[in-house]
Amino acid sequence: MDPKVSYFKTFISAAKTKSFSRASKKLSVTQGTVSNHISALEKYFDAQLFLRTPEGVDLTPEGEILYEKAEKILNNINDARQYMRILHEHPEGTVRIAASTTPGENLIPNIIQSYRAEHKDVDFDVQITDSEKCFKLLESGQVDIIAVGNLYDKSYESVIIGKDRLVLIVPPNHRLVKKGVAKLSDLLKEEYIDREEGSGTREAFKLALNNKGYSTMDLDIIMSLGSNSSIITAVSEGYGVGVISEIPAKNAEEGGHVKIIPIEDLDLTRYLYLVKGRKPKNPSAVKSFWDFVSE
Repeated sequence: MDPKVSYFKTFISAAKTKSFSRASKKLSVTQGTVSNHISALEKYFDAQLFLRTPEGVDLTPEGEILYEKAEKILNNINDARQYMRILHEHPEGTVRIAASTTPGENLIPNIIQSYRAEHKDVDFDVQITDSEKCFKLLESGQVDIIAVGNLYDKSYESVIIGKDRLVLIVPPNHRLVKKGVAKLSDLLKEEYIDREEGSGTREAFKLALNNKGYSTMDLDIIMSLGSNSSIITAVSEGYGVGVISEIPAKNAEEGGHVKIIPIEDLDLTRYLYLVKGRKPKNPSAVKSFWDFVSE
């Protein structure tokens, strides 16, 4: 069995005090424990480390060699612990994040900005993709943290970073604008522009439909697009209607590109999550960022 750090501490104490009994008192352990630690080291190195004398113990030549090396080993361990403590207090390096469109474009930049106001030595590498691909990147270890609108895998540690509402957007001259409100039955009659497979928005909308006894098969889907902005563009140009996050939808409505129409009989509220990988590449920086977000 490989020796433990405590064995080396016992050995050094015995060498300095020249006594197993004095070493046991100094370390607050039994003399039997001291003897067992020394015996384990002698067995591991296949060498006698101490000579017993009437006054106590003296190091053998082999013991002298180990004493010099053991002190360096313990000093290196203490140095490493000190550096790690400093790194935890003042993290540095890069945190790799994959984010789906809504949290990636609307929440993560502000969170990072707030965090970096206190931790300027931590950088971020953020890539935008859909929620399903985010989980694949996390599982493969290519990113440390993901920000998503759907928990495809609930076995990971997660924290809620925001609440979102999906809304129906239509062209500014659409018939539903005068009506001011829509029902699910109205939506089923429209040409619908869907988000791509793997999108958290799509999954949340699909779940809302399922809760009402419908599925995406009941929609007249004419195309699937990969972002909120592309759906906004398609809707503004009159290709159909779509359901996207309320945040970009409001910005598009203020710009006169689309109109938001509430669907009164469909619950489209969802949460946005930060999910942490199990083996981050930069543990201290990731822990610091995670703790900041979780406060």
